[in-house]
Amino acid sequence: MRRNRLYAAGVLFFCFLLGMTGRGLFDSFVVMLRPLDLSHDWSRDELTAIYAIAMVCWGLGAPLAGVIFDRGGARPVYLLGITFAAGGLLLASTDWGLWSFYLGHGIAVGTSTALLGTVTHAALVSRWFDRSRATALGLVHSSMGIGVLLFSPVTQLLIDAFGWQGAYRGLTVIGLAVVLPIAILAPWNRFMEGHPDIRAAVAAAPGAIRYRSLAEAVRGWRFWAMCWIYAITGMGIYVAVTQLVDYFQVLGVPALEAASIYGVAGALAPAGMIAFGIIADRLGMWRAATLSYGLTLLAYGGFLLLPEHFSKALLYGSAVCLGLTLGSRGPMVSTMVSRTFQGPAFGRIYGAILAFGGLGGGIGAWIGGFIHEAAGGHAALFWVGGVVLVAAGAPFVFLSRWPPR
Repeated sequence: MRRNRLYAAGVLFFCFLLGMTGRGLFDSFVVMLRPLDLSHDWSRDELTAIYAIAMVCWGLGAPLAGVIFDRGGARPVYLLGITFAAGGLLLASTDWGLWSFYLGHGIAVGTSTALLGTVTHAALVSRWFDRSRATALGLVHSSMGIGVLLFSPVTQLLIDAFGWQGAYRGLTVIGLAVVLPIAILAPWNRFMEGHPDIRAAVAAAPGAIRYRSLAEAVRGWRFWAMCWIYAITGMGIYVAVTQLVDYFQVLGVPALEAASIYGVAGALAPAGMIAFGIIADRLGMWRAATLSYGLTLLAYGGFLLLPEHFSKALLYGSAVCLGLTLGSRGPMVSTMVSRTFQGPAFGRIYGAILAFGGLGGGIGAWIGGFIHEAAGGHAALFWVGGVVLVAAGAPFVFLSRWPPR
């Protein structure tokens, strides 16, 4: 029994570190955006397209992670992930042209984030946690926020010390130092076996496995409802958040402080993910989702007020509201997915759902560049993002009437 608890804790710990590193490397672009803008004559939509490509490839990489996991386990997923991350960051550091950023930080780092992230972690956690699954998934999802907290100021410090090219190389070293030993040395084969009680429960109740293939899942409305939540929420978030650090600096906030504010917002995400998981368990998904989206809209409203009513209280208060809800919808949907689609094709099904999240986030980041150019500023980003987020939460009304147990 004690050994099983240790293995369960190990799953949480290693998945947390991997998710933190993968997302931290991914979101370093938010800090890189301004120095890249100042050192090149590229348009804003060309620059934000780097992040948009990364978001799309994060989404498209999720099914790839699911297929590799279902067939070969966790270790090959993570080894491929760090290979993509290191190669992509080094390619971006060469500054061989816009294409090197699209291929490097866009395609390679975007795909690596999927391989080091949510699909594999959710599949592993669901094998070790049952009653406390929402809390466990919230903890693992929270690694993304910690990654933003740690890597945002670290990236800015590397830029200040070595320039943005040196920062890319420094991030490569950090990524390899964290991920490679874990991928090679952790007991992933044992982690794949899962908790004996959960294995026994699945074996005793095979009827609980509702879907045995991706083809079967896509014929149900719940699959598409979850895809909608991920896609449209990602669009509403990244249309604005991609340019948030740049927005703060336009308002006169020093570069390191602007990056740190974004990092603080990311740091609050873990608390929000865990808190909204508890709220969903006690009050229902619909109430938790309504509060989550409401706080995000409140944050957008605060950011809109900053040019005319700038104050540190409003700046940090809005960042807190945003941080508490960044990623908070992820654990809710992950819990529903794991309850609904648990079975031999879980990795592929969840990967396909996450692909829509990456697609939506990528479209949002890309469109955000055009909106910024057309509107001549950042305000329109928050208006558009707010409208999109209202539409994103609609499926929770229907999903909450069918609690996934």
